[in-house]
Amino acid sequence: MKKAKWLLVCLILLVTVSTVVFAGGAKEAATPVDDGFKMVMVTNVSGLGDEGFNDAAWIGFTRARDELGASISVIESGEQSQYVPNLQAAAEQGYDLIVAVGFLLVDAVTEVAKQYPESYFVMIDGQVNLPNVVSVMFKEQEAAFLSGIIAALTTETGKVGFIGGMETPPVIRFESGWRAGVNTVDPSIENVISFIGSFNNPGAGKEQAMLMYRRGIDIIQGVAGMSEVGIIEAAKTMDKWVIPCDKDKTEMCEGQQLTSSIKRIDEAVLTVASNAMKGEIIGGVMSLGLKEGAVGVPDTTRDVVDPEIMKLIDSVIEKVASGEIVVPSNRDELAAFVAPKIL
Repeated sequence: MKKAKWLLVCLILLVTVSTVVFAGGAKEAATPVDDGFKMVMVTNVSGLGDEGFNDAAWIGFTRARDELGASISVIESGEQSQYVPNLQAAAEQGYDLIVAVGFLLVDAVTEVAKQYPESYFVMIDGQVNLPNVVSVMFKEQEAAFLSGIIAALTTETGKVGFIGGMETPPVIRFESGWRAGVNTVDPSIENVISFIGSFNNPGAGKEQAMLMYRRGIDIIQGVAGMSEVGIIEAAKTMDKWVIPCDKDKTEMCEGQQLTSSIKRIDEAVLTVASNAMKGEIIGGVMSLGLKEGAVGVPDTTRDVVDPEIMKLIDSVIEKVASGEIVVPSNRDELAAFVAPKIL
């Protein structure tokens, strides 16, 4: 019976998401009112204002407030040592739903969720196998695959690049999909891969991006949290293309965004919150990709990229969603990947 209920909840979650069309220290918001549904977000070290991962999740929170009537709060983590105490504080304050943002919080959520079995947690971008944790996983590789194809068909120098923050599983998924996309178009394109070693160092992000642009790379995919701000600044300085991640950053990029490898973190947060408010939440894994409408490229891409390229992208989206094309999600799978014929 429990298994049947879990399968039903998964179906509800996936169907809901699939209806979407693309387009210094810890600080805490005021404690919410005692009545009503209360949910809190615990950020990673990039915090709010990262124009990416955390901000995308917070959009889901504001939608939960506006569309569902939830009371929302946020606890920002200035350093990794604050993850556990911040999560503990959230549990002690009796929030109905505690959302942890980012793979680096996996160990902290595992520890605190065991301490507070009556509290419900959502782990964004990481898997925690506990009955009171919903793990939301995205197939980032599928979004980056599309971006890699677009970049390979757009580059004028035959040189592209990828700058990651840290080599976490989600970033490796982005990297694997990006490399597969570029190779599918033309394996002879020079594709430079580098990592900053931090999700919170815009200066290093800009420095690495400037070096890439100066060596002839004309398109960079950034997957670096707050460090990505520096990558975007470099693109604007050098008048080159940049491909951010997680959300559409057209305005921030000021004409330099070619596309963006996005994932609908906001929709996933809203879906889990909705089910929690109905009393239908149960621990397990949500795995969301192109098929569910949860990753992809933003509609603004069509304003920038050649229409013929976008026709090809639409075709590739259908093939990935149907399972005809399986995009590698790690380096081992990438090594065994046989590029499909798409041109």
